[in-house]
Amino acid sequence: MAESNSITRAMMSSIIEHLDEDNSQVVRVGERSTAVSLKVYQDVYHQVTGRTEQLRRRYSENLLLDFAGLEQLHYKISQLCDVHKIVASNEVISIFHDKERKEQFTSFERLRAYNASSASPTVNIVLKYNFSIIPADLREPQEYVVTVRLTSRVALAQQMQREAPPFMHARLFSLLNDNTAEITIDYADYVIARGFAEAFDEWIRSCRCTPKKPWLNILRRWSHIIPDCLRVFLVVGLAVLGLQVIPEYFGAGASTEDAARFSVIYLAGTIVLFGFMGIAGQIIENAIDSYPSLSYLNLNKGDELLIAEFEGKKRGVLWQFLRGSAVVIILGIIATKLEKLI
Repeated sequence: MAESNSITRAMMSSIIEHLDEDNSQVVRVGERSTAVSLKVYQDVYHQVTGRTEQLRRRYSENLLLDFAGLEQLHYKISQLCDVHKIVASNEVISIFHDKERKEQFTSFERLRAYNASSASPTVNIVLKYNFSIIPADLREPQEYVVTVRLTSRVALAQQMQREAPPFMHARLFSLLNDNTAEITIDYADYVIARGFAEAFDEWIRSCRCTPKKPWLNILRRWSHIIPDCLRVFLVVGLAVLGLQVIPEYFGAGASTEDAARFSVIYLAGTIVLFGFMGIAGQIIENAIDSYPSLSYLNLNKGDELLIAEFEGKKRGVLWQFLRGSAVVIILGIIATKLEKLI
C-alpha cells in the first residue's frame, strides 16, 4: 500500500495538463512526459488509491410529491443507465416514517407493493443506486453511488411541534431545514456524474411545487421587531395627542383637578395600551412565523390526513393574523379617545 501511495504521489507531482492537437484533454506523466488522456489518468488514480470524488446538489423548492413523481425519477435514472455500459447495479429505497419507523426495499419493483393504507406519515425517502460502470476507452469498471433524499416539510414540522416546547411552536417553520431534495453522487468520472445530476435537476423542474413567497421570508426576518415597533408607534401617537391638549389642561385658568385627571388618565392609558399593543404585536409575529409553505410526500393515508390538517392550520394562521391586526386598530382608536375620559 505504501508503495502504491508513493507511485501515486510521484505521478501527481509530475503531471502537466494541456490540450492535445485534437483539443482533447491529456496529461503528461513522469519524467519522459508520456501523454495520457485525462479519462485514463482518472481511472488509474481511482484504481490505485480507491478514492472517489463527491458531487452534491441541494434544492429548496416546495415539492408536492406522490408515488407517480417517484416513478418518474426512477425512470429518468434508469434511462440514463442505458447510455453507459453497466456490469453490475443494485438499489435500496428506504422510507422513514413518523416516530422513527423505517421500511426498506431492495428494488423499485418491490416498492410498488408498499402499504399505501399506512396511517404513519412519511418524513423522508432515500433512494440509493450503486453502479459499476465501464466508461468508454477503459477496461476496468468504476464504482458510482447515487443517493437521492426527499423530505416532507409537513411531516417534519409535525414531528418538531410534538417534540419542541410550546413557546417554540410559532418559530418552527423558520427553523426547519430549507432543503426538500438532495442528490449526492460518489464518482470517478465527473462527466458521468454530471449526467446524473442534470437528470435530477430536470426532474425537479418538472415536479409540482408550491410557489415560493419571497415577501414571506422578508417578513420572517424582521417579524421579531413587530411588537416593539407597535409599542413605539403607540407611545409616539399618545405623546403627539397629549401635546395637542396640554394648553387646555395646563394653561391659564386650568384647574389643578383637571390637570391631575389628565396626568393620571394619560399615564395609566399609556401603560395599559402599551401592554396590550405588545400582545397584539406578538400575535401578528407568531402568525407570520408559523405561516406554512406546503411541501410534502404523499405516499399513504397518513400523509393525506396530515396534508388536510396542514391546510386547516394554514387558514387558522390567516385568521390569527387578521385578529392581531384588528386588535392593533382597536387599540389605536382607543388611544385617540383617551382625552374623552378626562
